Amino acid sequence: MKKIVRAENAGFCFGVRQAIEKAEEAAKKSDENIYSMGPLIHNERVTGDLEREGVKIISSLDEVSHGDVVIIRSHGEGKSFYDEAGERGISLIDATCPFVAKIHKLVHDTDKQVVIVGDKDHPEVIGIFGWCRKPAIVVSRYDEAAAIESDNL
Repeated sequence: MKKIVRAENAGFCFGVRQAIEKAEEAAKKSDENIYSMGPLIHNERVTGDLEREGVKIISSLDEVSHGDVVIIRSHGEGKSFYDEAGERGISLIDATCPFVAKIHKLVHDTDKQVVIVGDKDHPEVIGIFGWCRKPAIVVSRYDEAAAIESDNL
């Protein structure tokens, strides 16, 4: 007979749960247009629920206007995103995962060459890259990172 064991910690990670809660709260409290910079999570049921609550998904700040509210998903965004939103009078609700935000601070504060291991097209990698003061090197595998020769790593 097979035994099925349910994981004690299943479901969304802390960062995603936080982003969903912030989006739901904003949709309930705000009279402004509420947007999410990309889907908060790759889960059609959740994104559908949020859309029904009034949270619209966008892919660029060009899709919103002065006074609108944009939620930054748990993957985070690069520094230039925050700068542009501020210049254009767009309010932000920052739902960046605290662990991801810590990485943003680390790469922004370092004088060393940053090497990011991950998918160059993934929103989290793009966000981290966007906080680097010098261009980072993005590789897809650890062995590629180990092969990089630099005196400033």
